[in-house]
This record gives sequence, C-alpha cells and structure tokens, in this order.
Amino acid sequence: MIQAIKWRWAAIGIFVILQGCTLHPENIRINPTIDLPRSLVGGTNTVGVAVSDARAIKKLGEVGDPNREMYDISVNEDPSPAIYSRVSNALGKLGYKVAPYAEGTEPSLKIEVETLKLDSDKRAFDFLTTLHAEVTAHARNGKESLDKTYIVDQSMNTAGPAYTSDTTRLVNTAVSAALQDMLADQKLLDVLNK
Repeated sequence: MIQAIKWRWAAIGIFVILQGCTLHPENIRINPTIDLPRSLVGGTNTVGVAVSDARAIKKLGEVGDPNREMYDISVNEDPSPAIYSRVSNALGKLGYKVAPYAEGTEPSLKIEVETLKLDSDKRAFDFLTTLHAEVTAHARNGKESLDKTYIVDQSMNTAGPAYTSDTTRLVNTAVSAALQDMLADQKLLDVLNK
C-alpha cells in the first residue's frame, strides 16, 4: 500500500515537472548592451540619431521538436527605443552629443534593424539554435556618407529545445554584437567626424 502511494506521488511529481517544461509561443524583448571604451573621438560633435525596425515580419522563427510541436518566437515590441538609448549612451562614451534625428541634421546616423532570423534544428543528441542578425547604418555628414550592413550570426547548443531565456540571450547577444561592430567601425566614425 505504501509503495503504491509512493509511485502515485512520483508520477504526479513527474507530470508537474514535465508540464513546467512545456514550450509555448514566445515574445522576446530586445535589450542590447554595447561595451565601448571611453574616448574623445567624437570631439563633442552633435549627431542626429534615428533607429527604426525595418523588419516586415515580427516572427523570428520557431523552436520545439519537429516531431511534436513547434512554437513561434517573435519580437512584437518595437526595439527602436531600447536601441536608441544604448546607442546614445555608447556615442556619449565616444565623446559625441546625441540628439534625435531631424531632417537636415548633420552629422546623422540612421540605424535600421533589417533582419532577425532564428533557426532551431534538432540533431542526434542536442538542439542547435542559430540567430542571424542584420543591422544597417546610414551615416551622413555633408557630402560624406556610409551605408553599411553589419551581420552577426550567433548559435548555441542545448540539450532540449531553446527556452525563453536561451532565445532572449541569443537575440540580445547578436544585436549587441552588430551594434558594437557598427560603433567600432572607423569608417563610420570618420564620416561622423568630417
């Protein structure tokens, strides 16, 4: 009798654990970090900055087990305010003053999030989740200009399908790397300083 009760409690415990591990559609929030050393490269120039989300589709991809169910991963919230804030702080560390972009502002830096694409592949013993990010910079200063796309691919292996914390970390790491590459690009800084 006691053995039967132990088995029932064990079964209930396993059921509860498995229910807690189920996947569901996720909406990720972009919150990048940009770590640049302090510098006076900007020479207190004021730069007009604008950020936009140019993605037509807010869905990044799907995670799950293709033999069972797949769940959508999306970024529905506009990431522009968070990116603007982080870019402004980073440009401040480089010695620039930042103002919101207005038509005719020079120098200016317009940033567009072009692509965020997530792939999750089930392999023999694990899952490989990959994120492809493309962020474009349009720098203008008089007759000088630079249009460049910064591309970052990040991936991670997990024992099971990637969960919200995994995909959030992956997306933010990729977007952060693209923004950091952009703000460390000497050609872009040269245009802003002309």
